[in-house]
Amino acid sequence: MAPYVVSLFSRKGAVGVSNWISRKGAVGVSSLISRRCGFFRSPISTLSVSDESLRSPSSLPSKISPWLMLPPTAAGGGCVVHKFYSIAENRVLSFAGEQKLGFPDGDTELVGSSHGWLALSNKRNNDLFLTNPLSRCRVNLPPIHKLPIEEQHLSREDFSCVHNVIISCSPNEENCRAMMIIKAGYALAFCCPGLSTAEWTPIGTRYVGQHDVRCYRSIIYSATHKLFFCLIDRRIFDTFEAWDLRDPDSPTMIPMDYPVIWLHSEEDDQRNKFCRTENSLVEYSGELFFVERFIAESVDSNGCAFDTHLCYISPKKGRDHSRPYKTMNFNVYKFDPESRSFRFMDSSLDGLVFFIGRNHAFAIAAASEYPELKADSIYYTDVTNTNYAIQEIDYGGHDIGIFSYKDRTFSPCYYPCDVKGIKVITPYPIWYTPTPL
Repeated sequence: MAPYVVSLFSRKGAVGVSNWISRKGAVGVSSLISRRCGFFRSPISTLSVSDESLRSPSSLPSKISPWLMLPPTAAGGGCVVHKFYSIAENRVLSFAGEQKLGFPDGDTELVGSSHGWLALSNKRNNDLFLTNPLSRCRVNLPPIHKLPIEEQHLSREDFSCVHNVIISCSPNEENCRAMMIIKAGYALAFCCPGLSTAEWTPIGTRYVGQHDVRCYRSIIYSATHKLFFCLIDRRIFDTFEAWDLRDPDSPTMIPMDYPVIWLHSEEDDQRNKFCRTENSLVEYSGELFFVERFIAESVDSNGCAFDTHLCYISPKKGRDHSRPYKTMNFNVYKFDPESRSFRFMDSSLDGLVFFIGRNHAFAIAAASEYPELKADSIYYTDVTNTNYAIQEIDYGGHDIGIFSYKDRTFSPCYYPCDVKGIKVITPYPIWYTPTPL
């Protein structure tokens, strides 16, 4: 990493959030929704927001607590009702949508959420667009057929060619940059949604040498550094790099060849046994974090992980998919400018709250203003790609919860996190921020 980037990794003031839902303009509380399980400490109510002045992000405060986007419901005339669970208010917010916006269904898949905008990809025709469920605005992104994607992937109607899309700010701004991870090969590309001549530009290196394959797995944008940070899977170890895209004609890559000082302990190894990892990056006020998430491929009725080789049926049928996957643990590493390495954080996240999943991962320091948010915790949603039709399974989208990094315990977040309560949730819930955090 360039020296000027390293020097910026210093802690700044904590970010607070304000409460919008309690404003007088919010209208009507309807009857209590039926609870799927009994873990709620208080009844969950539904708030229908019909005042048009409240639907515009410009009318919202500059900072607001994150929402969990729930599956939408159908309304008359082909329209939808977008639903969000507010952790701070412990209630569901409902916003009437429009048919033209598009929403996750059999053809369309949610592939990102950042700065109040959702990124959706149509698997049937490979259309890619951004939509804001509050303002009812839609921004079409450039077609992806010009990118180096094999035709066999573009022509598949059951396969989205897009893994993840994030934006640096509102797409209505001319300086907005969108970065995408292409699922076919996990390559990287970017575009400028605010320009009329916008098109996707491939960037990054997929191969180093003859056998070293680089797969981009996680991307975030730092408004402090004005850089995109990328996590790259190189099979044996993870590496990082940063991108300066302010000049779209001259994208600049900044190497980050700094090691992760891995945690090695017998207790941690036992906790992560039979797990795969889904790693991601998180940035807060200029600081960079590497999050290691451990997911058991199969768990028993008690939620304990076991060897997936024991689930093997036959060469034709492969593995038994009747048992669900489940997140079992997290380890977090913080970038240390002095040693120029990522150091393990032991039992504390410096009072921060992480929100990770298919969204643009972020962190806030909101525990003092929102007692409902648990400090030193990770609020997570499902990131596992699951094909329900082929595998004929009754789970997926369910891997949601709150992980206390201090005592390494799990608690539910709207949905049950115990194995017996697991059901298919589609489309996958995702973290949503009405205004940038």
